Amino acid sequence: MANDNLADKTVFITGAGSGIGEAAALLFAKRGARIVVLDIEGNRAEAVAEEIRKQGGECTAIAADVGNESDMKQAIGETVSRFGSLDVLINNAASQIMGPLHECTEEQFDRMMQVNVKGVFFGCKYALPVMMSRRSGVVLSVSSVLGVVGDPDLSVYGATKGAIIALTKSLAVAYGPYGIRANCLCPGDVNTPMVKRFFDYQSDPEQARDQVNRHYPLRRIAEPEEIASALAFLASSDASFISGSSMFVDGGLTSEVY
Repeated sequence: MANDNLADKTVFITGAGSGIGEAAALLFAKRGARIVVLDIEGNRAEAVAEEIRKQGGECTAIAADVGNESDMKQAIGETVSRFGSLDVLINNAASQIMGPLHECTEEQFDRMMQVNVKGVFFGCKYALPVMMSRRSGVVLSVSSVLGVVGDPDLSVYGATKGAIIALTKSLAVAYGPYGIRANCLCPGDVNTPMVKRFFDYQSDPEQARDQVNRHYPLRRIAEPEEIASALAFLASSDASFISGSSMFVDGGLTSEVY
């Protein structure tokens, strides 16, 4: 395993059984961090953990629902018991349900809020005291460009991502005196299972993918590894004076006027 300034850090990643979370787990492990792979699908979490172990990394898998407070309390407690610390919390798990606002059910609304907002809240609630006691730590949350711009079929999802941006700023202000940094990423479309479901929702998935690609100045969407690299930078000491920020990793998407 390579040594850099993430070596020997304990990194807790939610939604790490696939997509951005999986890519982050593999990258942080490669850079020498101890990894906690948490996912609601225990078999996915274990598969990622096993891959990390095969590569010589130290990792544990936990099956948990981030929207369940007792699950998160237990998971973070288990992390500290096993590794003795918690240096980086990555709030990545998300629920995305497509459809216009007037067709969104209360159950769908509640689920997106439970995972995307409560999940971040619970992660922070139980990770922060550990970090405060050590007077150091990094909280990273995956928001979205939809936290600042709109999509007609993702209004509630966008609202949850906007909440993450606001929460991140408050965390940076409140916990900075304890040596804790808080930042969030705002990716555009990323080539993950969640985005595939978005395209599959369209009448012509391939045409929809081509149209989306053309909206990006780089003429493509991101790969999970590119978002993971941005997370690794923000977690490292290279970003030691960055806190309260929302980093847009969107290939220039939100820079265009028309």
